[in-house]
Amino acid sequence: MSILHRLNTIRAMPVGVVASKLIRMLARQAKNRLIGAMMRNHCTYPPSYGMVPLSRRLPALSLADADGGLRRRALAAASHSFDLLGSGPVRVVHPLAKYPQWREGVSGGHHRGNRKRAASLLSMIDTASYVPVDWHVDFRSGYRWPIKVWGGVTAYGHKPGVDVKVPWELGRLQHLPQLALAYAAAPDQNLATEFHDQVLDFLAANPPGWGVQWACAMDVSIRAANLVLAWELFVAHGATFSLEFEEELAAALVAHGRHVARNLEWSPDHRANHYLADIAGLAFVACALPRGEETDLWLVFAAQQLDVEIRRQFLEDGGNFEASTAYHRLSLEMALFAVALILGLDDDRKSVFAHYDASPWGLTPGLRPGPMAWPPFAPETLDRLALALGFAQTVTKPGGDIVQVGDNDSGRFFVLDADRSPLDVSHLWAGPIAAQVLAALSGGALPLAPQPVPVVAVKGGEDFPASFRRLRLVPGDPRALEGLQPFALPQFGLYGWRNDRTFISVRCGRLMDGRGAHAHNDQLAVEIQIDGVDWVRDPGTFAYTGDLAARNAYRSVLAHFAPRQGQVEPATLNLGPFRLDDTARAEVLAFDDQGFVGRHHGFGAPVWRRIRIETDGVVIDDSGLDQCGEIRIDDPAALAALLGQGVRFSPGYGLQE
Repeated sequence: MSILHRLNTIRAMPVGVVASKLIRMLARQAKNRLIGAMMRNHCTYPPSYGMVPLSRRLPALSLADADGGLRRRALAAASHSFDLLGSGPVRVVHPLAKYPQWREGVSGGHHRGNRKRAASLLSMIDTASYVPVDWHVDFRSGYRWPIKVWGGVTAYGHKPGVDVKVPWELGRLQHLPQLALAYAAAPDQNLATEFHDQVLDFLAANPPGWGVQWACAMDVSIRAANLVLAWELFVAHGATFSLEFEEELAAALVAHGRHVARNLEWSPDHRANHYLADIAGLAFVACALPRGEETDLWLVFAAQQLDVEIRRQFLEDGGNFEASTAYHRLSLEMALFAVALILGLDDDRKSVFAHYDASPWGLTPGLRPGPMAWPPFAPETLDRLALALGFAQTVTKPGGDIVQVGDNDSGRFFVLDADRSPLDVSHLWAGPIAAQVLAALSGGALPLAPQPVPVVAVKGGEDFPASFRRLRLVPGDPRALEGLQPFALPQFGLYGWRNDRTFISVRCGRLMDGRGAHAHNDQLAVEIQIDGVDWVRDPGTFAYTGDLAARNAYRSVLAHFAPRQGQVEPATLNLGPFRLDDTARAEVLAFDDQGFVGRHHGFGAPVWRRIRIETDGVVIDDSGLDQCGEIRIDDPAALAALLGQGVRFSPGYGLQE
């Protein structure tokens, strides 16, 4: 974050809050610096013995690669060509790869305590042609993070044009299950060897705790889950690995689990998808490793916290509380796979919940003492997951993409059903691979069907101001508006109408996370798709800290089909890239199968928007604007010219059309 953004954030806070945050930040930094100083001469890798065999949960899947997509993606990953966050295919090679002694260079670049173990890991790569990956680089800007800096004090967001999300995305290792899926469809020892070599390469280049790949517990957790899933997919389809390799993989999972457990992204007031990722990944680690006091407690803790967080982070209408449909997908993936994994436990692992001692836990948040009944999830938790699936279906337009509300950083837990639109979330209920994996993990114990939210009409809106501007949107075939069914997601804040040809939505709702971390200035914004053509759509997100100007341009009200007052923002954007106050206080005044009335207060005096579905078109009335009268719009191009949104459409992080 820039100094200006930090200063603006501080100015917006009470003095006491600033002081408290500053003290906590300095204490955390001091603690991490002290840990780093103390660990320089110590090996941070856990011992590579005593944690095998790993537990295998998946049976062989029924996979076909008719179009060769699985094979193409696997070969790209095997050649170390990665297309991440809009980069296009880029071959990511360590700068020492050109030297025959690259192994010595990589291991010798660490602090003394980890050099021997890293060298041992690299010595296990006996593929003569293997080229090491550069796991520490933002390959778009060229900036490399140093490996000798303790993860907890790794700097990011500190240089213009440099984006830490690039190495983090690569370090999630979500391409490793792609290697395994291609192997499952058509066994090829070269793919298993590449998995073996890349895992060892990563572990040797990134000693536990050190560098950018250990700076964020969420990414550590997602990486651990992908390591587990990739290994399971390989061995379920006949691949075999040496005992030495599986011991190192198990040790790596121990390191990941301990790091996550000790660095949980939890707070009593503000916790979100990062914390959900922490506990989901911890569940995968616990279930993969043999039983023991530590792993048993990880498993019980993950189950207890999932039960809490699913009901906390998914609202009563199924929507995610972070005001983002893309983060809804990410959070739902994490919740579904982790819950499926736990529900599918064998009897030995289930017995953990009846017989565990919580006293050794000693971490925050605490662990409730046992025994726990089976299943460890309340019926309301599973109902909330069904509602969350229903939400995902509801916000999917007839063309197959979701309506974008709030941020979209393209974050995923597993990427299994690939070659889809970045805005397609149907894999959650209809993806042939994801659905198989979920069913196999749960053993059929997660029979969730998407559950829609009943529509409750809101009566009112009769006092709409007498002076307004009217837009009349007239499609070429008015029959596309026939049979529109209303939907209402009042806690999330999205209302609209849909049929097989048309999708119309309007954003109107309070910010539920208290900070607007992933919210935009989009209150009363409308999105319309008719016969696969977007008349108007939310432009997306495109960038975070790597381009703060673009970040604010995409968050701006000027980028949305929402009421405007010149260049004024309904909520200030300069409090920081992940802060947006709920100054708009949007409220729905009327809603039914024919129309909507809402208003917000972001400009001081309230602005109103009214939408009516008529037989020949969609009528949108806005009060509080400088101009009045009626404008007829017959095609999307004319509407785009009138709105002048000013930014290119972005279907995902780093992507523009």
